[in-house]
Amino acid sequence: MSLADRKLFVERWLKSPLKVASVTPSGTDLCRAMARAAGITPSRRVVELGPGTGPVTAALRAHGVAPENLLMIELDAAFAGHLAAIHPGATVVQGDATRIQRIIHDHGWSDCDSVVSGLPLIAMPLPVQARIVRGAFSVLAPGGVFVQFTYGPFAPINPELIRRLRLKPHRHSWIARNLPPASVWTFHRLP
Repeated sequence: MSLADRKLFVERWLKSPLKVASVTPSGTDLCRAMARAAGITPSRRVVELGPGTGPVTAALRAHGVAPENLLMIELDAAFAGHLAAIHPGATVVQGDATRIQRIIHDHGWSDCDSVVSGLPLIAMPLPVQARIVRGAFSVLAPGGVFVQFTYGPFAPINPELIRRLRLKPHRHSWIARNLPPASVWTFHRLP
């Protein structure tokens, strides 16, 4: 991550710590694990929620996602502008992740293969978390995967929501070298 990226991240965190929700961007090992969990291939369409300054985005691109198959939804206008500048050809939407279904349809997508989230889902009120997760699963193609990381020991989606939506959680990897250590989880919908 460049010095400019770090500076932007710290500025945005100082302005709105609850929205940014981390004092440091995701580490390289965590970002690579997120990309692996998403099952990236050049033809897979990926929606990224809350990309911030784009460290996970960079890992997705490095693992082969084509810019035209990447749609990022970022609430913070400064982060969104930064992402658009460094990822030409990708679609960057400054918007709310609770509107994922409308956003991808407004950009000509009917569905996607992976939703990769850097949002602090588990810290969100359950109704907001539910809107985001329901929306993500409404746009995932059959067999699609929802990828989320957490710093905590448990699945980063409320257990009641997992039950109601019939999701199958799986801890994909644990990244001890991240600061703080993190786990990457995948979620699939049960048949």
